[in-house]
Amino acid sequence: MAKGFDFNRLDQALRELLACIPDGALNREGLTDRKAKKLAAEIREAIERLRILGQDIDAIRQPATVFDPYRPEVLGRFTGETLLAQERHPLEEVVNFYGSGVYALYYTGDFKAYKPIRGKETPIYIGKADPSGTHAPTPEEQGPKLAGRLGEHAKSIRAAKNLLVEDFECRYLVVKSGLQTAAEDFLIERFLPIWNNEIKICKGFGKHGDAASTRANTRSEWDTLHPGRAWATSADNKPNPKTPDQIIRDILAHYAAHPPRE
Repeated sequence: MAKGFDFNRLDQALRELLACIPDGALNREGLTDRKAKKLAAEIREAIERLRILGQDIDAIRQPATVFDPYRPEVLGRFTGETLLAQERHPLEEVVNFYGSGVYALYYTGDFKAYKPIRGKETPIYIGKADPSGTHAPTPEEQGPKLAGRLGEHAKSIRAAKNLLVEDFECRYLVVKSGLQTAAEDFLIERFLPIWNNEIKICKGFGKHGDAASTRANTRSEWDTLHPGRAWATSADNKPNPKTPDQIIRDILAHYAAHPPRE
């Protein structure tokens, strides 16, 4: 704190400022969207600086850590770790069941780009299946979403000319509605699975090709490396600028930079 800081002056200035905005009603006359955006950013910065100032002048210190089990990142970690404790199942043997949730796919085959993760605990893909409705407290009300999503993935893999569905295993976990997104975020950040769009290396595995607008998109890296899905090889589908060899090099470079977990 600067020497000679006048707290009384600051207090008076803040009171005068708040008095200019009765009941929080702001007169936007003459305030353009650009100015409003800039002003909002400055207000947020001022609030943060005042928050820090309030902590500095408080004689009682703030705790270094506050455990809140309801924070999304905490719930995501709990749910993600629970998924990782589940048994792995052959993807092709998953039966239909009720529930939405989170899942992980693992590769056990000989495709050269994926040899670094064969027999390892690093998934090739992390995903989630959302429930049928916004409020679905039971698996029955959630619908067979998780099993359906795994079935869609098995279908995509069977369509690929250079992949075998028997080379894939999965873990899955039915969760309370709303937890699947936090768990997916945690697991993607932890494992950086190369088929997830967020990693930007071999994206496109989870795409659907039902709509004409989807078929007209640029062919994904996944469909370039693993051709076979009819909608992704149609005349409307534009070729990806990367070749399969370039994608494989990107995958292997990723594994070199982020060694798979045992």
